[in-house]
Amino acid sequence: MASNSDNSHVNISIEVPYEDKKISEIICSPRFEYVAALDEDNNISLWSIASSQETFLKKIKTILIENISTKKKDERKFAISDNKYVSIGLNRVDPYNFKIFDFETPDKEIKLKFPDCQKEIDFLYFIDTGNIVMINTKYYRAYVFSNKDSITWVCKSMIELKYFKKIYIAPKGKLIIFNDTIYEITVWDIEDLSIKTRILLDWNYILESVEISDDEKLLLVCAINKETKETNLYVFSTETGMNLAFFTTKYVIDGFHLIASKKGERLLLISGNHHYLMDPYYLRNPINANVLFEEKQVQEPYIIRSDKIIYTKDGTLSIKKLVRDDSNDWVEYLRKELKDTNSITSPSEETIKTISSTGDYNGGRKESIGKFLKWGLELDDKSVTITVIDYNYRTNEWNPDDKKKQLDILPSLKNIDENNFIVHCEVLENDDFVTITRIGIFIWTYKLSNIKMHYYWNDWNGRLEDFKFETTKFKDLFKNLTSGRILPASSYETILKNLDIKFLQKEKKERKELFKEFLDDNIVEEFYLTCYGKFLMKTLIKLKDDKWIRSLGHGCIDKCTVFNNHILSKISLLSIIFENFKELSENHPAFIASALSLIGFVAPSPTVNPKSFSSHLSSYGKYYHLSKTSYLDRLNSIFWDRWISFQEYFQNKFQKFRESHPLFEDLIVKSIIDFYNVSHSSTILAIPLPNFVSYPKDYNFWRELVLPSSNAFTHSNKLEVINEEFYRYLNGEALLKFKWNTFGRKYYLATWAIYTVFLFSFVIAATCYENISQTNLFILLYITICLGIWHLFFELRQFIFSPLNYVFSAWNYFDLGAFLLPIISSIIWLQTNVMPTELATFSTLLLEIKFFLFFRTIELFGAYFSMIFRVAQRVFSFWVILGFLVFAFAHSLHLLLRPAANVSLDHPSYSTDPNDPWNLATTYNTIDSNGSIEENSSLIEPPTADTNMFMMMGSSILAVYLMLTGSTTPISHWNLYGNPALLILTIIFFFVAFIYLINLSIGLLSNEISETKTREASLILKAEILEEIESLYMLPYQRRKENWFPFVVFYECHIIKLREHVMYTLKDKWTGYKKPYISNNLNEALLLPEEQPSSKHIQGTIKDLPTLRQIEKAIEDIPILKQIEKNFKELNELKKSVEELQNK
Repeated sequence: MASNSDNSHVNISIEVPYEDKKISEIICSPRFEYVAALDEDNNISLWSIASSQETFLKKIKTILIENISTKKKDERKFAISDNKYVSIGLNRVDPYNFKIFDFETPDKEIKLKFPDCQKEIDFLYFIDTGNIVMINTKYYRAYVFSNKDSITWVCKSMIELKYFKKIYIAPKGKLIIFNDTIYEITVWDIEDLSIKTRILLDWNYILESVEISDDEKLLLVCAINKETKETNLYVFSTETGMNLAFFTTKYVIDGFHLIASKKGERLLLISGNHHYLMDPYYLRNPINANVLFEEKQVQEPYIIRSDKIIYTKDGTLSIKKLVRDDSNDWVEYLRKELKDTNSITSPSEETIKTISSTGDYNGGRKESIGKFLKWGLELDDKSVTITVIDYNYRTNEWNPDDKKKQLDILPSLKNIDENNFIVHCEVLENDDFVTITRIGIFIWTYKLSNIKMHYYWNDWNGRLEDFKFETTKFKDLFKNLTSGRILPASSYETILKNLDIKFLQKEKKERKELFKEFLDDNIVEEFYLTCYGKFLMKTLIKLKDDKWIRSLGHGCIDKCTVFNNHILSKISLLSIIFENFKELSENHPAFIASALSLIGFVAPSPTVNPKSFSSHLSSYGKYYHLSKTSYLDRLNSIFWDRWISFQEYFQNKFQKFRESHPLFEDLIVKSIIDFYNVSHSSTILAIPLPNFVSYPKDYNFWRELVLPSSNAFTHSNKLEVINEEFYRYLNGEALLKFKWNTFGRKYYLATWAIYTVFLFSFVIAATCYENISQTNLFILLYITICLGIWHLFFELRQFIFSPLNYVFSAWNYFDLGAFLLPIISSIIWLQTNVMPTELATFSTLLLEIKFFLFFRTIELFGAYFSMIFRVAQRVFSFWVILGFLVFAFAHSLHLLLRPAANVSLDHPSYSTDPNDPWNLATTYNTIDSNGSIEENSSLIEPPTADTNMFMMMGSSILAVYLMLTGSTTPISHWNLYGNPALLILTIIFFFVAFIYLINLSIGLLSNEISETKTREASLILKAEILEEIESLYMLPYQRRKENWFPFVVFYECHIIKLREHVMYTLKDKWTGYKKPYISNNLNEALLLPEEQPSSKHIQGTIKDLPTLRQIEKAIEDIPILKQIEKNFKELNELKKSVEELQNK
């Protein structure tokens, strides 16, 4: 079959003679039914796995394809499906650079139609659903094709991948993407484009290859450090994203595979001709497994999958089982043949089945023999002892009894003795020992030559003294639990409520607290921490156990710090803390503050970029969210192609011009570069708060539209103490800057623009209504009403989201006034056709003030706005006290100075009441020609409401407020000497309110202004704006965008500014909870001065030294003493120089 290309052709020869050519590449189908092999002469052969015998695969057909392209690095187009479809890369472009055909009808090429007319594919995979997944690396785009008929496939979806360095596709349709800008691996479901897990690698380790388990619960990652030549092998849980274990070696790792996942799981590690087995949950003590391959004469290439190996042998394909079918046989083989004594994480299904289907309990047999451990029970007077003897592989017999280990497990509880405590016991296939007792189910393990409690279950959740044992209770314990890779979490609540229970150790004559030891192991050992840490933290939060919360939290942080550096591959452990941020910050703020100090400066690498053009605290790396390709994405691809072509064309022309005009290069180009050179030295920091900004993945669209869900970030803004602590560090500021630049400013400017239209529509109508037509006036008023209702809708959402916070915030009432008054004014105006002047006046005032408040996000104004708001909040209670005082004096003066009878300001009352406004009004007398005042003739100025402001209670309050400002006008109409009561009240008021309280208010304001941390306050104000944007203006699906709400954020810091900030935090003026932790990476990047040892540290160092000479040497080596000695020498030299000058 020939292609349509002029310069290439493809010929297919069916059933060519096959002469055992050397096979260069083999691949298998997603469900492991067929294998396709490509030999050195471009023959492709199809082999059946299902119908094959034990040793050799059955060859079905061989065809010859010409013009096959040479496989490039990081490229894969050779693939096979379970329906015998095969794809292969070709040296052609038209119609595309690959070919897909059915092995049954190889002469008919499968027709594909790309929506964007794509012609080049770099990766092609068949997945277990029968679909084809193809990747184009140029546009970072994926295509999913489904089968319409035997020769026609349709594009089911087209996906924007945004960016990747490496990409893998699992047989079940999971996309595994490596982002080298932030060393992150993400796993996506290609069907619904949901993210399944996010994993961080240690920086400077480049991803080499990945392997995913058959059930897709474990992800194995191999990464290499090019500088140190070290290789790290990681095992991650795809359910939690946590690093279960990692292994570092100087050897080259050629391959790694998980085998025996349902029997006794092992990681098979291949390095050259050496093969090793390790427990994937610990990755310690590699066991030589060369014997597994000795009889197979394995040649490259080969495939290891589903516990089988398919390998080439003299041009044919052979298949062998690596793992024995029966799990007991496999475990026995590990123990006795390979001498593998590493722990085995038994499949939980088998363990649960063993516990819940034991039938009649055996009452505790005296001896239970496993594969390499022999467990026993010894019942003595008031003791129940577990004993264990391990198998000696050197002598091929059990160790003698004198090497027996034992542990007494009888608790000090009433109604329990050695005769009735053990109900049933049995050895599991992984050599762990299960005991069903009257207080619960225990699983014991033998580790580091000691018997340890491995699991404990009892859903009583109370004191064990009150627990009543029932025979059927424990059999039903696991009935509703779904089995997984590991066993369910232990009953932590029951354990925590019984930590004080003693277990008598008869041999050592001591009492052990086994539950407490078990809890300590769950915090110290990484297996428990990664698998069950989240369950334990939730239980501790429920019980509000601050001591153990601190212990667990610091255990997580300690695991993330190795050799005084933060390990990014372990950062996911911190999700145990920060996924429970709300509860921890409310009830355990001191712990959260301490945790923030330990992760305030996380430097992934000590590398410094000397020529960075990024701004300080700008985000670093690329963050992406997979989405369906839109028409706009296709246009962007076209324009991007044009832009790249133009750049290349311009660069070529400009380069030629520079070469032909050397003076232009020297005089102009270099001068311009030097003038505009604004580069800085910078380094990278991380914000190690996993899922701190992420929202729950499962949600109901309509419910969340009304009641938005929250995350740790939005909740943190409600706690002032934690808020201030968080924003003291650069992490807080960098996070806000990332959010603002990514999405915040877009939403904010859009909201501001809508409000501006709302403002101007009303203000123009109110100001220029006489100069505009009636039609235009009505249009402006209708716009005001519509946009006002739009704003009120978001106010309603804010109230629903947090009713109490909304009610108790004065600013919300201000916003309501700014929205309601223009709406009401516009409605009245439209109905009466007359502008309500007073309503319009206050509406305009509130609208314009609120418009000015939009400037609070600008750094120039933000600090002052935040200062105004914060100071007002803090002195509000004082102003309330002052208000009550004003009311009290106003009430007293109202009672004293109000008229005795009702009076009218329009008609004289002719009374003798001294408080009558007519008697207080100003009187004018006439003067005769002799200059004498005529008392019988006078003119009275009619009184006003200001003459006696104490007539009404409302005006009395206004009068006292004026007096509070220092004005005596309200009482100037009375003769104080003739009114002693008024005189006393006036003296008291001016002394207490004016002299004391007003000056006290000024002092308080001054103190609050000086104590207000403007930087933190302005950041908190910006955080509140971002919280409002996320909660009120975003749609639910937008809150799930991974590029807007990433797992961990990285940012770039200018070295000079970062050093200043770090040095400030290390000073005694630092107001944080505690001084932050400084890692070696950060120290190396910033070249920080050496920290002087504390007196406590010096004392501890000296105490550990055995001889006096060593103590003297240690004291001499103290940096500060060396500096003092140096200064003394310099002073002595200076003194000698001065004396010599004097003598001269």
